Amino acid sequence: MTDPTQSKLAVYDRIGVGYDRTRRADPTLAAAIAKLLRVQHPDPVLDVGCGTGNYTLAVADRNVFVIGLDQSTLMLRRARAKEPRIDWIAGQAEALPFADNSFAGIFCTMTLHHLNDFEAVFAEIARVLRPGGRFVAFTAFPEQAQQFWLNAYFPELMRRAAARMPGRERIEAAFGPAGLRLVDTEPFNVPENPVDFVLYCGKHRPELYFDARVRSNIFAFTALDLAEEVGTGLALLDEDIANGNFTSVRSRFSDAAGDYVLLVAEKPA
Repeated sequence: MTDPTQSKLAVYDRIGVGYDRTRRADPTLAAAIAKLLRVQHPDPVLDVGCGTGNYTLAVADRNVFVIGLDQSTLMLRRARAKEPRIDWIAGQAEALPFADNSFAGIFCTMTLHHLNDFEAVFAEIARVLRPGGRFVAFTAFPEQAQQFWLNAYFPELMRRAAARMPGRERIEAAFGPAGLRLVDTEPFNVPENPVDFVLYCGKHRPELYFDARVRSNIFAFTALDLAEEVGTGLALLDEDIANGNFTSVRSRFSDAAGDYVLLVAEKPA
């Protein structure tokens, strides 16, 4: 039987080679994370699932002392090449290689949908987080993903992607036993001209999805084995843009609840 952790690791080792071509830190998101953490240098903060370190560095640039952790050694090599003065640690979220109460804050960006064991991960986050510290997670709820216009062109891909995204109730249910308390949720909408090409990066610019480099660095397009649907969907999207039908398709979907969400949890003091 294939180990799902190793399978995901292989995917990210593969896409890590060209990851920074399309996945750069959104400055507005980085600023929001830094603000919600309520931590300033020299108190240490951990970026869980840091990848090639884009958000680690962007948050660090806002007077925060950040350490990056990821299980992909290839991505960590890329991160270390950018900034060797930051500590880049290889490890898994289910077994954080740090002592109790090590961090004043912890954050992650687009990591929750990759977790297999929320209870174990959140228990570890609570263990290494100092009393009164905050955990900030950037993610999308399933109901948000179901309002991406991508559903009109890639229905199975989006069904699988949404199924991987934990809902608020699932997250809160795992927070409680870990000793964390959800204190805030802040919606985040994809900007008109994104620099971090996440799944819904083409919300305002559908032509982005025709770029194979963009798709190759989005997990749903890379790892869900739906090449035939992707090809069919792109052809239909191209046709709808050309004949003007895309505007009508997009109007059927709403961003009233935000495209993504920032979750803020606290460890009681």
